[in-house]
Amino acid sequence: MKDIRTIYLLTGNMGKFKEIDRWLQPLGMEVKLLKRNFIETQADHLEEVILKGMDIINKEGDINEPFVKDDSGLFIDALGGFPGVYSSYVHRTIGNRGILDLMGDRNDRGAAFRTVMGLYLPGKGVSLFRGECRGMISYEERGKQGFGYDPIFIPEGRSMTFAEMSVEEKNAMSHRIKAIRGLVEYLSRG
Repeated sequence: MKDIRTIYLLTGNMGKFKEIDRWLQPLGMEVKLLKRNFIETQADHLEEVILKGMDIINKEGDINEPFVKDDSGLFIDALGGFPGVYSSYVHRTIGNRGILDLMGDRNDRGAAFRTVMGLYLPGKGVSLFRGECRGMISYEERGKQGFGYDPIFIPEGRSMTFAEMSVEEKNAMSHRIKAIRGLVEYLSRG
């Protein structure tokens, strides 16, 4: 999209901001922070959370520029996909220790981190980009890097948790980077 010079990112997470900015700068796009105080709509699927959130921003009507919003979650197979769309709330309330307690000594430790990223383009509407990283839940917290559930998530084919990896190692396989790559590919086609 050669005519896009600025994209706003709706987030309070500066790590996300830096990551997306790093990928869009080579396309000649500046990423600016879009701050909004609104209660995020809860829904059964990440896609619904994103679409409803973007609709709220659009209805406010004070921005007619491209913007991006994303949401991520940890989906644990043995817990029926829990915490899923409630990952942020669950992490704040019971944390990694609580998830490990819920898992107990179960053998089925399969899980996936998922991200859905929405891009709003004036006159074109919303496009969604998805990323997933399969893996498993560890039996204990390990590592000091990253944030959130990183100390208990071991990506497929690896023996270290995300929290034991360098930022570069994690970013090479993370759910968010896969969604960002889809966004960059879409914008590059322009």
